[in-house]
Amino acid sequence: MLDGGTVRDAIKINSGKSFDTRRDIMQRKYKESITTGFSGQRILNELLKDPTRSLEEIARSCGSYRQKVWREKKKLEQSGAVWGYTAVVDENAIDWKSFILLIKLKPMTDEQADLLIRRHVSNAPGDLDIRLIDTYYLNGTYDLLVIFAARDWVTARKYFDSIRLEYDRYLEGRPEIIDVAFSMIRWGKVNPDIMRLKDFIP
Repeated sequence: MLDGGTVRDAIKINSGKSFDTRRDIMQRKYKESITTGFSGQRILNELLKDPTRSLEEIARSCGSYRQKVWREKKKLEQSGAVWGYTAVVDENAIDWKSFILLIKLKPMTDEQADLLIRRHVSNAPGDLDIRLIDTYYLNGTYDLLVIFAARDWVTARKYFDSIRLEYDRYLEGRPEIIDVAFSMIRWGKVNPDIMRLKDFIP
C-alpha cells in the first residue's frame, strides 16, 4: 500500500506535474481572479473595515450583490488569503499591558523551526496567561518580533524567561522586551481614543 508521500511521488512521476493541494489550487485561482473585473480585493478592503457586517451591507458598499460577495469571500477564505477574523482589543481598557519582544537568533535549522512551530500551535503562551497577538520572522537586525499582552509585568517577565530558557541554544544575545505605552493603530484599526496620545506630552 502506498503512503501519502508515495502517492504524491507517483502522481508527480505519472503526470509530470507537481502535486497541488486544494489550497494551492484555490490560491492560484484567486490570484488569477484578481487580475480581471470585480475581485476579492474590494471585498477584502470591506472585511478589513468591519468583518461583522452582513453580506448585504458589504455588497452595498462594493456596488455589487450578495451572492457575488459570498463567492468572493469564500475564495478569500479557501485560498488562505484570509486566515480568520478576530477582535481588536484595547489592552489598557481591561487593565492589561502590551509588550514587544525583539530576538536575535542563530541561522534557522529544522530543529529550531520545529520548536517555533510547536510553541505556537500548542498555545504555550496561553498556558502562561499570555495573549499572543503577532509573531513575525524577520530579515534585518532582529530575527523574531513578538507582540503579546499580559496582565502585568510579572506575568510578562515569566513569558520572557520561558522564551530565554527554551530558545537558549538558538539565541544570539539577550532578547529585548519593550513596554508598549500607547497603541495608535492595531490591525489596521485607528485607536478611537487616539487623542489620548497628547497625554504623553511632558
